[in-house]
Amino acid sequence: MNTDDLHQIAELRPFIPAIIELQNRISGIEKYCEPLGFELAESYETEEQLFQDLFRQKAFAFQVSNERDECWDILIETFSQFAARSANLAFAAKCNSPQRLQAISRWLLLLCDWNQTGIVNTTKH
Repeated sequence: MNTDDLHQIAELRPFIPAIIELQNRISGIEKYCEPLGFELAESYETEEQLFQDLFRQKAFAFQVSNERDECWDILIETFSQFAARSANLAFAAKCNSPQRLQAISRWLLLLCDWNQTGIVNTTKH
């Protein structure tokens, strides 16, 4: 499902800014580790389904580090920015803490345009 399709479903429209920002943050990772690229299902019936799909993006389950032992934080910068200053990248599966999962969830919800005003909070957290 793409953002044009989501425009057709009023209940899902608030998620469009979150999808666009998440796509932007993850963009480029598939060049290094294809399974971590951004994915959406073919269709969604509810907000909950779409949110769960966003929250379960594979990129959240991996720690990406570089030769200086810096770790990419999707909440702070895009993958492309991190990769641009890195000579070597390492990908390792990780288990997120409850606090980290809450931070990701909160960030995704803040990216949504609940009032459908077109004004969205994309500040770094």
